[in-house]
Amino acid sequence: MYNEPQNILVVHIAGLGQTVLALPALRSLRRHLPQAHLTVVSSAGAADLLRMAGCADEVMAVGRLRGMEVFAPGAFYRSFKTAGELRHGGYDLAIELKASTEAGILMQMAQPQKRLSAQSNSLSKGLKQLIERIAESLTKQPQPFKHAAHTYLEILEPLGVRPTEAEPRLTTDREADERIEKLLHKNGLHTGGLLVGLHPGAGAGKQRWPLERFASIGARLVHNFNARVLVFAGPNERGLARRLAGMLPAKQALAIESPKIPDFVSALARLSVLVANHAGPAHVAAAVGAPVVVASTLAGPSAQDLLSKHHAHIRRQRAEMIPEEEIYDAACRLLQTSRAEILRAL
Repeated sequence: MYNEPQNILVVHIAGLGQTVLALPALRSLRRHLPQAHLTVVSSAGAADLLRMAGCADEVMAVGRLRGMEVFAPGAFYRSFKTAGELRHGGYDLAIELKASTEAGILMQMAQPQKRLSAQSNSLSKGLKQLIERIAESLTKQPQPFKHAAHTYLEILEPLGVRPTEAEPRLTTDREADERIEKLLHKNGLHTGGLLVGLHPGAGAGKQRWPLERFASIGARLVHNFNARVLVFAGPNERGLARRLAGMLPAKQALAIESPKIPDFVSALARLSVLVANHAGPAHVAAAVGAPVVVASTLAGPSAQDLLSKHHAHIRRQRAEMIPEEEIYDAACRLLQTSRAEILRAL
């Protein structure tokens, strides 16, 4: 049914976290069909991340309906331009990798010859889910969860796509590396010692670990490990990074607010550990290889968990219930583990 499509459209409108988790599927698709022209439509905030990942020939951006982003002047223009290009794309196949209202509209506009989505084999999936529910009721035990990254890969199975990597991966951009090096040197943080990160923000409507606890963790890492601290905040968290940096020991912290994605990735790659809420930046840090400690209110294990070798989820039902000592101990464990691996590699 889907033999050798030559012009493929993939629609995946999501934030940074879900986009990172989709990277194994997108990269596997790219390697399975290397001769095809692959276009990915992404949210504006995640488009540069996909361009860095190098898993598509073309990346188009649209505004999201969530938070009415699509009606912002710049986002509205990009969305209008993308919609016009999709109408004339002439796609053999369109893949709805993540279902959403925006994705449904764009799939209709593209008018591909064939379509593939999570609903394409809904009958077999429904039967499988029914069997799983019956098995769960008989054994009185919940069935193993399916991670979002694996769900994305499953959607591509009718194409014969097989996984080529177990975890999301990102590499830094050379020019962005140079900019971050200059920034650290300018602010006296280019010492060769421990560089730790704090991300106190989270997506709209998500619970946040208390800011004063992030400050306490940062101060303890400064005093006990002579660490320097980078504090990150996104475009919808104006002033948050500067506020937290001001709560840390003088001249030991630098606020980085609303960085461009390549610069953000380069900064994360330099961290010995990142302490963050369970949000997109934590996934990006894990993909670039930084150890990450996440304050999470998701019951675990979860389909949205980080996928990496060096991370820890510290979970409670509410963010304020997450103990500071558990976060700090997890950060220390990850620091020791990463140091040991570096020494073994020498």
